[in-house]
Amino acid sequence: MLDMVLQGIYVVDPEENIVWLNNIVEEMDGVKREEIIGKKDSEAWKNLDLKVNATQYTIDTGKQSEEQIAIYNNKDGYRTAMFMQSYPFYYEHKLEYVYSLAHFIDYSEKQLIKISEYKQKTTNINVKLSNNTSFTLYDVVGNSKKMRALVQLSRKAALSKSPILLYGKTGTGKEIIAQGIHNASLFNNGRFVAINCASIPENLLETILFGSVKGAFTGAVDKPGLFEEAQNGTLFLDELNSLPLSIQGKLLRVLQEKRANRVGSNHDYPIKCRVISATNQDPRQLVRNGKLRQDLFFRLAVVTLEIPSLAERKDDIPELVKHFIDKFNAEYQLHIKTIDDEILDVFNRYSWPGNVRELENVIEYMVNFTDSPNGKLSFNELPLYLKEISYNQEENTIKDLKSEGSLHEMLEEFEKNVLERTLAETKWNVSQAARNLGIHREALHYRIRKFGLRKKS
Repeated sequence: MLDMVLQGIYVVDPEENIVWLNNIVEEMDGVKREEIIGKKDSEAWKNLDLKVNATQYTIDTGKQSEEQIAIYNNKDGYRTAMFMQSYPFYYEHKLEYVYSLAHFIDYSEKQLIKISEYKQKTTNINVKLSNNTSFTLYDVVGNSKKMRALVQLSRKAALSKSPILLYGKTGTGKEIIAQGIHNASLFNNGRFVAINCASIPENLLETILFGSVKGAFTGAVDKPGLFEEAQNGTLFLDELNSLPLSIQGKLLRVLQEKRANRVGSNHDYPIKCRVISATNQDPRQLVRNGKLRQDLFFRLAVVTLEIPSLAERKDDIPELVKHFIDKFNAEYQLHIKTIDDEILDVFNRYSWPGNVRELENVIEYMVNFTDSPNGKLSFNELPLYLKEISYNQEENTIKDLKSEGSLHEMLEEFEKNVLERTLAETKWNVSQAARNLGIHREALHYRIRKFGLRKKS
């Protein structure tokens, strides 16, 4: 039982000989029981900085010691601390042992973060949490070797303050990992502030990142930048490779000096946030090609985590499929249970250029058009471009389609046909058609204009 508690415990006899210690002490101090048991208490813990030796106090007085903080170097050589207290154990009115309990601060922080992260997991993911996130690392779906390793590394990285660079292809879930790291970190009480660097015009980027003051330029107002909004939290820079080199230089200076100025202001403010950045291209190749400053790369990539593509972790497809079916069952009040094995075979043979996001879209498409009475998605509900894989299993055919760019054309043609059929079935009732398709009315109007669809007389 003592091995299961969350505190470090070690036991000495009245002669100060260590007779037992639990696995938390082993883990936090980097020692082995067989090396410690039998040693004197003062010999085993030479590096403790204590005002009063709690164990010796209890041996001398037979009384419980007061709780005190002990400063020491941990197994990695870093200065840390623990709260320590000793208790006497009597048998037949004689002091037999002294139990010393240690609350390791680093270990306790990890436990509190895990509890906080788990509490956040129970929140409805459709509702933003108080820190502007929807996901924790518990929401990462996948039990493949690569995903288990990624989550484990993410948890370790979360406990430091170092900048993190995420590298993963489009649709692999970089923001989910970034939010998960934020919620597992010491910054989780602060806000998670995200920006897609590719979606902001170059002339607005500096203002959005660092803020502005009234009169700095035409129409300028006093407005905080994202670095200010993320104070004591996390700033997530997605598609870092889209930042112009001029902005990269200013960002580097801010990260080095840990201070920034709003545009038009001579007064600076401190930077007190963790920076997580992401790119969908190999960052080292971006440096070689001159698209990413080398000095900025070294500043942001103190910790680099690579997110595997779906093609690299196809073992996770069944679990992902179940996850998305459960998600859309809840959203659309459906009762779908599983998919045909034939579909899973197609999924395993497909290359998934859009990664997990594409798989999610495929499942959402299928649940919109299923009419199966047995709660099972069938081959007939697959999008056309995936059915083609079943008709032609030659891998080079798929490669030809991708290289010629016809996959995009196939997808657009298929989407157009689905829209035409749905609008015809609803007699061009746009609101009903949007509900049948599971999209917003405005999104359907956009697609009608995009494809130039017209109601037939």
